[in-house]
Amino acid sequence: MSYIFDSSAIFKAIKENAIEFLAGNLTLNLTRYEMGNIIWKEYTIHKRIDRQEALKIIKIFKDALSLMENLAINCNEEEILKIADDLKITFYDAAYICYAKSRGIPLITEDRKLMEKAEQHVKILKFEDII
Repeated sequence: MSYIFDSSAIFKAIKENAIEFLAGNLTLNLTRYEMGNIIWKEYTIHKRIDRQEALKIIKIFKDALSLMENLAINCNEEEILKIADDLKITFYDAAYICYAKSRGIPLITEDRKLMEKAEQHVKILKFEDII
């Protein structure tokens, strides 16, 4: 079975040094921007990592994404917007739900808010559930 990973789950896989679990699975091309922002926040705002560590994580992230199928939202904007409006979540989060639902696969996330909102539409798992 394949899964669709959001950025929080990919970040967890990187932190757990377990990117091999990402291989052959799916994510959205917007994940690249979300992950960049997560790493930027860890470095710039939260000061949990230094610049060298941020650059190292970016490289690992790029390597992790190369193991995955990266999907574009290709003309599904209306459906994504409907999901976002119905669930009162971001367009980004709604996109993951839309693709998990359309492919009939579980969404892997570490985002509690997304878990609660998405469970009525798709199967939700945490990273630890698949390792």
